[in-house]
Amino acid sequence: MIDFIYHPKFKKEIADLSRRFRNLKEGIESFQRLCEKQFHTIDPQSVIAPAKLHRITQNDIWSLWKVELVIPKSNLRPNQFPRMWFCVQGGKIGFLCISTHIDNYKDNKMNHIAIERLTDIF
Repeated sequence: MIDFIYHPKFKKEIADLSRRFRNLKEGIESFQRLCEKQFHTIDPQSVIAPAKLHRITQNDIWSLWKVELVIPKSNLRPNQFPRMWFCVQGGKIGFLCISTHIDNYKDNKMNHIAIERLTDIF
């Protein structure tokens, strides 16, 4: 069983984006179910396409990832899906930050924010 941890600022970002994408929470719940298999501690199975899941960095304790979060019934094209940064440490997954290309985010800036928030959780 995977424990999911939400950074407090991530919760605020979700609340803001939920106003624009009403099925965002559904997308996150679906992604959590995929994480249960992808990051299973004993028997991991590759269920998320490598083109959608990107490892940003890692050390001996945790790994930082970015994923293109699919939002059901959103009429978005795949390149418009929000990007979500999360950290995996054993049986724990911490959701750190989320942004969209609509908001014109910068990868390096978001990677830095994710690492800062990661240290808050782990």
